[in-house]
Amino acid sequence: MSDEPTYEDEPTADEDYAVGPDGEINPIRGEPGDDDQEEAAERLDYRAAFLDWFDEHFNTVEVSGDRERAPWCPEWWLHPEVVARLWALYLAWINVEASESVAALSDWWLNHWDRHRAILFDGQTGPFRECDTTRGHLANRMREKDRKAVPVTLPPDEWTPPKTGLPPEA
Repeated sequence: MSDEPTYEDEPTADEDYAVGPDGEINPIRGEPGDDDQEEAAERLDYRAAFLDWFDEHFNTVEVSGDRERAPWCPEWWLHPEVVARLWALYLAWINVEASESVAALSDWWLNHWDRHRAILFDGQTGPFRECDTTRGHLANRMREKDRKAVPVTLPPDEWTPPKTGLPPEA
């Protein structure tokens, strides 16, 4: 039996989701043909789409050099600057996909990813300078010698990406 809490209204894996007016992610419930359900079904779950993009993109990214030069925080979502930069990259990526242009794809890598990557992975001045890939968020700021590794790779369900830059709802 799991130690994790369960909730009566917890959505199941086979439910559809919608983004509410305040950016919250909600399961779509109701009877077929219900106007609210149809309207909600048309909305995109930006959190899931962003996290899918994040996961896919970072599975293609290679960082050369040692960990000291290219730090990463396993709890990256706790860094507002990182979230803002990744969200900007994601929105730019959406535009690239919509354009279906090879030139736009190249432009995204050179003028978006490369510039943000240079800051994100800067071990001296970047937002992860006090974090450690294996020891976790702000590990280098702490004095505990026996701190355990942070096993988290994606944020908790309550986390939502910023609302800035979202296309208007129809």
